[in-house]
Amino acid sequence: MAIDNLIPLIIISLFLVGIIIVGKIASRSVESSDDYMVAGRGAPLLLIVGTLFATFWGGGTIIGATGAAYTDGMFGIVEDPFAAGLALIVLGLFFVSTLRKLKIRSIGELYKRRFGKLTSYLASALMIPTYLIWTAVQLLAIGKILNGLFEVPFIVGFLIATVVVIAFTFMGGLVAVVWTDAIQMIIIFIGLIAILVVGFKAADGVTNVMNHAPENFWNILPRHNSVMSWISYIAMWAGMALGNIPSPDLAQRAFMAKDEKTAKQGMLIAGGLYWTLGFIPIIIALIGITLVSNGTLDASVINGDSELLITVMAKSLFGPVGLGIFVASLVAAILSSASTSLFATAVLFSNDIYKPLMEVKHHSEVEIDKKMLKVTRNFVILVGVLSALVGLSSDRIYDLTIFAFTLQFGVLFFPFIFALKSKRVNTYGIIAGMCGGLAVNLFGVISEQSVIPEPWEFYTLVPALVNLILIVIVSNFTKNKNQSVPLEALYINDI
Repeated sequence: MAIDNLIPLIIISLFLVGIIIVGKIASRSVESSDDYMVAGRGAPLLLIVGTLFATFWGGGTIIGATGAAYTDGMFGIVEDPFAAGLALIVLGLFFVSTLRKLKIRSIGELYKRRFGKLTSYLASALMIPTYLIWTAVQLLAIGKILNGLFEVPFIVGFLIATVVVIAFTFMGGLVAVVWTDAIQMIIIFIGLIAILVVGFKAADGVTNVMNHAPENFWNILPRHNSVMSWISYIAMWAGMALGNIPSPDLAQRAFMAKDEKTAKQGMLIAGGLYWTLGFIPIIIALIGITLVSNGTLDASVINGDSELLITVMAKSLFGPVGLGIFVASLVAAILSSASTSLFATAVLFSNDIYKPLMEVKHHSEVEIDKKMLKVTRNFVILVGVLSALVGLSSDRIYDLTIFAFTLQFGVLFFPFIFALKSKRVNTYGIIAGMCGGLAVNLFGVISEQSVIPEPWEFYTLVPALVNLILIVIVSNFTKNKNQSVPLEALYINDI
């Protein structure tokens, strides 16, 4: 192996070993399932901001958004980071206060306690594939980065990423996830600052870079003033912003904060930070455009796949040490997303599917707590293995990811809203809405034989609309058979 590859790989290896050590240290504070699943409900503001930002700022944002901005300017990254950041702000403004009052540890538990076990099983069954796929995407990204930059065999990089994320999540649970997120957030900042500094230098300064902005590069609005263009634009915002709101990983961050104020401020600050730093991929893309124009970068490589831009820039601009640090920051961002989705899925399995089945055996609270801690750890391993198998078995993983999050918006957004904000809906309405939204999505997939059926705007917006209509109509017609539990009955007693 060339010395130029060996040095960065040593740096990356040290980072990965450090992450596992953090997981081991975090495991010392885990004494109960509550510690493991919601970090003891005592996380301070900096940890909340750090874990939310690092969770959202994954490989898709750095690699995907930079490539999209290179091709389409600001308009190309409406969905991420801008729509995604809006999800944090909306959640902080309108939903965190209610979530904090509830004696629950997951979103699936909200559906179970309000609308019964069947609703919870259905919601969890729809969320689990989303996060299995998302975890697989992150593992694939690390394997591809290490293979593309350092000629590490893809399968080796992929399996290393899988083992590392399972190891530290298994040991420390949500405590390990949030502490490693906080550390990784710092490393992410270092990497971003480094590539901006060397990029501006190679491109002859900020002024020269800004002068190379193509026409309409800074335009975030539709470029054609037609009804269809605006419908597509609304779908872009809705799918990502509203589709993220019922995410179980975001609810976990609200549950783990030390108090309601911390949870709310954490969401708002992280959302604002995500929007602010969301301009960095745009600037990196513009630096890339400048370097292509002056011949520093090979346009043919990037034009073939614009998502290669940031890795091509890194390899061209950094020396071995700088490259190692920068790639470690990329890996840090990706691991943050992977660990979050891995853990959220494990909790869905253990808390929302396994625990309701176990409760019929009338175990004591202490026995249940010990069992839940052990079971959730086992599910971390299971979810990690399943995610690895998904990643290795599918060559359409990106399409599956889009389908999964679109499905979450179309099927779970309104049930989440009504569960927290309405007294008039009931179990029948919620189940009908979920099934209706799911049916529209599946019809598109089967009829078009594609996980992203066309027109994609229709299959982004219409399932959610069908979901809403069915919830309202069926709840109204079955109001005399209401089986739902008032939200107030789930409030923590001392609030």
